[in-house]
Amino acid sequence: MDIKTLAFYQRYAEAMTDTSEARRSAMISVIERAVPIGASVLDVGAGSGRDVAAMLELGLDAFAVEPSDAMRAKAMTLYPSLQGRLRSAMLPLSGNPFADIRPEGFDAVVCSAVLMHIDIHAIQSALASMVGVLCPATATDGMVPAALLLSVPFMEPSRLQGDRDFDGRRFHNHDLEHLRALLEDLGMELESAFASDAVIASTGTLWQTLVFRRRQ
Repeated sequence: MDIKTLAFYQRYAEAMTDTSEARRSAMISVIERAVPIGASVLDVGAGSGRDVAAMLELGLDAFAVEPSDAMRAKAMTLYPSLQGRLRSAMLPLSGNPFADIRPEGFDAVVCSAVLMHIDIHAIQSALASMVGVLCPATATDGMVPAALLLSVPFMEPSRLQGDRDFDGRRFHNHDLEHLRALLEDLGMELESAFASDAVIASTGTLWQTLVFRRRQ
């Protein structure tokens, strides 16, 4: 993550209160449908820790990584349950960030509102690094195939200033077919996809959610 983007999250963490975000994100309902209770999950780009804390409440064995020191500190303040479950890492992941606890990898990886900060030239390695920490379980193990859940925003180009949004964060609109093709090459198949334009009028952003499963 570049300096200007990190600086935004530093300011955001400093200004954040326990009411700055909705108590439950839209991603949680997707996770509930796609990931069985008891499964292990890695949240990549945890931000305030809201989603990973919610996953723990759902009965998931959830862990998270977040590159911003300020956001990790805020997450620990807001959600003490994340003790020992939140570490520093950014995309592309350099191996399994919880290899000492989950050497076999994770049943699911969640990455929400992160990929827009990744340059198109680095997106393939970012996706590959997330697929690389998924469990290699197959259908013969009697388990649900490992899943990768993505929430990707598409912002109206008129609201972007080059490759940045009005807050100064690096912001790239990624073509979903390109993401799908890259993940198919990595052995992942698209299971479901839907878009939400609930906030497009106010933010100019269309949110697109994708669920991929490891090919069997």
